[in-house]
Amino acid sequence: MSVETSGGMQPPQDLGPLGIAFLPREIFWMILNQLPPKDIVRCRLVSRSWNDAFANPDNLVPLLKQLFPRAKGVREHLREGSFDELVACDDPGKWRKLFDQVAARYDHLSRGKPWSVQRYKLCDEFGVTGEREWFQVQPWDNHASHLMQRVDCPFSESFWTYEDGLLVYPSADFSCLVLMDLDNDRKFMVPFIITGKVIRRIRLQKRVLVVEWAEPKAFHWLNDSDGVHRHFASSLDVSWADNGWRITFRNEWKIMFLGHPLSERDRFYSSHSQTHYVIYIWQPNRSLYTADEDAPIESLSVWDISKPSDYRPSLDPTGRGREDAQDPGPSIITRLGFRELGFYSVRQRGLPGVQCLHITDDDRSIEIVQNFCTGPIDRLVGPAEWVSQVQVTSIPLIGDGPCWRRFADVALPPYRGNGSLQTNPLSFAICNEPWYTIVSEAYDSEAGVGFCLHLSPAAWPFDLNTSLSIRTPFSAITLKQEDIYELTNKGMIYGNERYLVGENGNRELVIYRFDRQ
Repeated sequence: MSVETSGGMQPPQDLGPLGIAFLPREIFWMILNQLPPKDIVRCRLVSRSWNDAFANPDNLVPLLKQLFPRAKGVREHLREGSFDELVACDDPGKWRKLFDQVAARYDHLSRGKPWSVQRYKLCDEFGVTGEREWFQVQPWDNHASHLMQRVDCPFSESFWTYEDGLLVYPSADFSCLVLMDLDNDRKFMVPFIITGKVIRRIRLQKRVLVVEWAEPKAFHWLNDSDGVHRHFASSLDVSWADNGWRITFRNEWKIMFLGHPLSERDRFYSSHSQTHYVIYIWQPNRSLYTADEDAPIESLSVWDISKPSDYRPSLDPTGRGREDAQDPGPSIITRLGFRELGFYSVRQRGLPGVQCLHITDDDRSIEIVQNFCTGPIDRLVGPAEWVSQVQVTSIPLIGDGPCWRRFADVALPPYRGNGSLQTNPLSFAICNEPWYTIVSEAYDSEAGVGFCLHLSPAAWPFDLNTSLSIRTPFSAITLKQEDIYELTNKGMIYGNERYLVGENGNRELVIYRFDRQ
């Protein structure tokens, strides 16, 4: 009667005591269960027989199912069918490679040390002509999500955007917008000319890239210091083709009737879906007679951007070409002034509370999410008593109708300018820090891996250095500011179990890779 060994080999007959590689599989499995994955890989270096035993797919596949069932690659095989069938028909070397990759990935995650680091230089604020080409919308100084109203740690918006493994950024090397697929590092040029424009914001959402920009020259002046610049938005479709990602121009529209000054006091925020675009404008009242610090000029407009159009209003200052064009481009379908916003109880006035603006998946309503920090204002009461009170107001996209206002049973991090009104609810699955210290989260729900950028509750608000907590299904670590400074300049991180994306203080996009060298 033959006994199946761990290496799948017959033991030698006359070579003395048998080694670990020739133990019966049941006993060998007891040893495997006591070893961390990285030691299983190291054991292959001992001898040829150990290499065969510790690389045997019959041993590695059950380990993958037991240790890493949620890791990308493993869960994909689980969806395809039973592992026993896959082992029988696949190359044995495939499982060794998969085990080594996943084990290395989670070893680096557990130590908070990336396997490799990629850096990409971003375009400078001022172009080769010396004129400003990049000027982001400035963050609010005060916000209702802070109990003392003053934003404790403001960040400026980033000029790169991420969605589901796709990254769009202004490349200094290529002097254009570049779309990069983080799964394979392939890069594709975005057909959008950035020279001769002042870029205000870029956003990739629902596989539609929207670039908001302004003309560099003011077309009229409000006063001696504030010139009005015409602002536009251009949309591009991002779709998968046989040879990679294809980016095609869809349409362009003028996002403000009278334009907008390029100043730190004038702000606008937006969101979009596949078919619609919504913009909220917040401007100080410059009138000498009716100016009121608590009554800024506010409006909200919605555009239908579903149809492609070659008409470009930026090339038609008089607007006469729109009347003659067969496809006049996106049209405005809803416009709400400050009175209508007040009617719906979403007028922000001098103390904004809005933190999220988006269009519902059915394209029937706009959701305005406001975040209020509530709690007793008492010197004897600590911030642990403060709570994030989230109020959601849904307004019909088209026509008049009642709004739906409710309190959501979620928490949002305080507004700090880094989310551009695209803030997601906190998962609280990554760290145990209080909500008011969290700056940004990136959570891979399928893998159960998350990253949380947060302040120290013990030192807040006197020390505003950030820390990064990394949690996997079986490890957790917190890194200090000196270990993560390359990711924290914009206070925004994105990623999953394979990589983490941030920006450093040298205008470089930084990618921590946990999946490969």
